[in-house]
Amino acid sequence: MRKENPVMTLDELFDVRNGVASSRLSISHHPAPNHVPYLRPAKTQQRTIAGWVPESEIGSDNIYPEGTLFVSTDGAGSHSYSYVSKFRFACNSNVAVLLPKRDMSVNEKLYYARCISMNRHKFSYGRKPKGDRLKQIELPTVPDWVNEKIFKNNFSSLSRLMSLSTEAIDITATDQTETFVSVSDLFNVFYGTNLELNALEPAENGTGVNFVSRSSKNNGISARVKLLPDISPIQGGVLTVAGGGSVLETFLQLEPFYSGFHLFYLVPRESMCAEELLYYASCIRENRFRYSYGRQANRTLGGLKIPARSSIPHWVFGSLAKIVEQVEIDLKT
Repeated sequence: MRKENPVMTLDELFDVRNGVASSRLSISHHPAPNHVPYLRPAKTQQRTIAGWVPESEIGSDNIYPEGTLFVSTDGAGSHSYSYVSKFRFACNSNVAVLLPKRDMSVNEKLYYARCISMNRHKFSYGRKPKGDRLKQIELPTVPDWVNEKIFKNNFSSLSRLMSLSTEAIDITATDQTETFVSVSDLFNVFYGTNLELNALEPAENGTGVNFVSRSSKNNGISARVKLLPDISPIQGGVLTVAGGGSVLETFLQLEPFYSGFHLFYLVPRESMCAEELLYYASCIRENRFRYSYGRQANRTLGGLKIPARSSIPHWVFGSLAKIVEQVEIDLKT
């Protein structure tokens, strides 16, 4: 007989604090001494920073430590998304901060952030997760595996990331130029295998190859499919770029894959390490503002301007190792 997981309401687990309205604050667009990040609602955690505000203006009571759970409570495309912060922060009045009523590990907070985000379908722009609606969200008790299995899987993934990192460069060792080149100067641009996912057979666990589409999520991977006898998969070590749909969503693919419609892949003309490829994926993605549903990148991808290899910032090299080391420290504390 299946054991039922008892539920609790959000306000039984957390004290809810609201952020501070931006109208009386001096918000800077750049970090500055004695300023803290000022968060807003967003669909992704990377987009939650609206700016930086002086600590003296926001007040110490409204500054929260790293590891704090917060919820977006407004915005049609942003409400209900919940995250655990990696740094001290303050937030605006459309973000609710959840302070645990008992000791809670980072894994537990991450688990509850995911649970709260999964309630997004219950709300909308006209029915926001504020006040009692937020407090009455039902949450399960934390399963045992949250503090066990996730921890072990994290270290497995981190070991793989560490193996991709290169040796750090002394930032004072060489001069650096700021020049730009076209995507096609650094990469050979190819059209993908152009397959329909619904015409392929799903692969069983641990078999087959990835199917990469124009999605902006999950590294662009939509499914795992069986190999075709007459079509070879594209080999890993390349960037995939969406020419339509989620235009210019760019990811590094390390494993062989098939691709869907309007998906390009970029093969570096010279050998590049994973950190260089990730850097260029970010550079290409930053050009998304040039496109829309009606202006796709099918014809212009090769001509986009990106930094030359001589202009890659030194911090790129060895950055994966630094991230892994910091995450390991955070997980162990």
